[in-house]
This record gives sequence, C-alpha cells and structure tokens, in this order.
Amino acid sequence: RLSSWATPQEAGTMATLGSRMVNEPTSITTEPTEFALEGHRPCQNCGYDLVGTPIERARDLDLAVIRCPECGNLNPLIGTPPLGPFAQRAAMVGTLVRLLLIALTSIILWTVAFNSVEEWGESMYRSQANQGLMAFFQSNGDTPEEQQALEVVREDNATLGEVITVLKMYQKRTDSKYDFGELFQSQITPLLTVVFILGVVWSLLLLPQGWIRAGVAAVVVGMLAAGAGVASLFASKPLDLLVQNLPMAAYDPDRLPSFVAESGMERLFAFHGAGLVVITLVISSVLARPLARGAFRLLVPLEHLSGVEVLWKADGLPMPSPAPSKDQPTVES
Repeated sequence: RLSSWATPQEAGTMATLGSRMVNEPTSITTEPTEFALEGHRPCQNCGYDLVGTPIERARDLDLAVIRCPECGNLNPLIGTPPLGPFAQRAAMVGTLVRLLLIALTSIILWTVAFNSVEEWGESMYRSQANQGLMAFFQSNGDTPEEQQALEVVREDNATLGEVITVLKMYQKRTDSKYDFGELFQSQITPLLTVVFILGVVWSLLLLPQGWIRAGVAAVVVGMLAAGAGVASLFASKPLDLLVQNLPMAAYDPDRLPSFVAESGMERLFAFHGAGLVVITLVISSVLARPLARGAFRLLVPLEHLSGVEVLWKADGLPMPSPAPSKDQPTVES
C-alpha cells in the first residue's frame, strides 16, 4: 500500500502536475505496479470512486498515479488524504443543520407573511379610525352614491363587499388625510424588520449559491408565503360574507361597526401587506452579502479573509487583497 501523504515540496507541485494530467493524459507514459488503491478517493475529473483501482507509475513524472476506469483521467496518488468517516459524518450533520435552518427560516417567514397581510389593513384602520372613518359610517353621506351605499350596509343582509364599497368612498373623500407616519409606527414596522432579518439569514444560508439564485429563491418563497396569507384571508372573509356573521358579532355586538370596518380594511389592503413582505425580503436578500462583506473587511484584516472567501467567490467577485507597499526596493550598484 502506498502512502497518500505529501511532503511540502510534493504538495507544492501538485497543482501543476494535476493540471498536466487532466489536459494531457495521452502524453504521459505509465507502467503498472503491484499495488492497488485501498482507500476511497474520488476521480478529480468525474468523481468516480477509485477504490481497488490498480496504481500505475508515470515514468516522465516519476509519480504514482491512478487511471480512472470511468473517464480515463490520470489522478495523482500523492495529495491531501481523503476525509475520514468522522469528518464525513460531521460534514453531513452540518448540511442537515443548514437545511433545518433554511426550513425554520421559511416557516417563520410564512408566519410573518400571514400576519403582515392582515396587519397592513389593521394599521390603516387604526390610522383612520380617529380621522372620521366611523363618523362617516354613521353619517347619511353627502352624495347620492354615498347615501345609497351607507343605507345598504345598515341592513341586516349587508355583506363585506358592500362594506368595502363604503370604505373606498371614504378613501376617495379623504385621500390627503392618510397619516403614514402613524401607520409605520404601528405593528407593521416590527413585522417588516423581522422580514428584513429573515432575508439576510436566507441569503447567507444559501451560500455558495450566487446572489441571483438566492434572490430568485427569496422572491419565490416570499410570494408563496404572502400569497398563502392573502388566500387564507380571502377564504375566511369572502365578499359575500354577511357582516352579522363575522366572528366578533357574537362576542361583542357593541363593537360590530368598528370590527366590520376593520375587517373590510384587512381585505382591502391585503395585497399591500403581501407586496411589502416580498419587496422587503428581496431588498434584504440582495443587501445581505454586500453588508456581510463590508463588515468582514471592516473588522478582519485582509490577509485573514480566506476563511470567508465564499462571500466573494459565490458572487463572482475577486477576493480583496492588501494594497501594495509604496516603498520601492532600492538596488545598490
């Protein structure tokens, strides 16, 4: 059995020899030996397991090689030894943990997307409740259209769709009175903050995939989660649902008018909440890696960045290197 460990001198020439073997396999003359590979080693070209393959000697290179029976590529026997069983198990556990974190991130994102779909409408209701919204519901209206719509929602067979019609009339009347400052101070802000953090985590967990693939994955997951939230809301509160059958009607009849207005706002602004989730997720997934690269460059010396080089290589960027010294060497004549 031949040793697979390399001396520093041998390891320094392995890249050149390996390249020559891959590019010029037919120009290398080999002769058989009495040995065969006992350990597992993948072919450098096709990945075929070379265990049990006869070991040959390359005459010109004076190097032990293994010819892959699958693709014919010559593989040098000297090199870094393959991972042992413990290291392979550790790598498998690391992969499983990473997949678990991706799944956990998706579940949290799914939950946040559901809440955001409803929270945007609830925030709009709270921002307008003190600006005349409920007074408008209790008024008789100023135009024939408003008068007719308000009369309809006061009947026993009024539906959620008719309530939304009244809300749209109120929006048309008070378009300039929206208090978006108050809106973003509501529960929607913490939800979007969580989505931003999830987007950053998602992008980093998908390494070494490029930022385009990570962004596409973020868009797909975000749209699925937000779309499911919209579909769930629409299914639980259809347009033909009688307002007297809303869940709060049985528990607190005195709050029925305000709950009806809030339910209508939730449905009216469902797509707005879903869109905010997707947009925030895409922005965070795109910014995640530049922010991580900037943080490492700020906190870690450039010569020690090799441990996180995947942050650059995954996106096709060159690794940063220290600036050349301005001091030019002098030569004495």
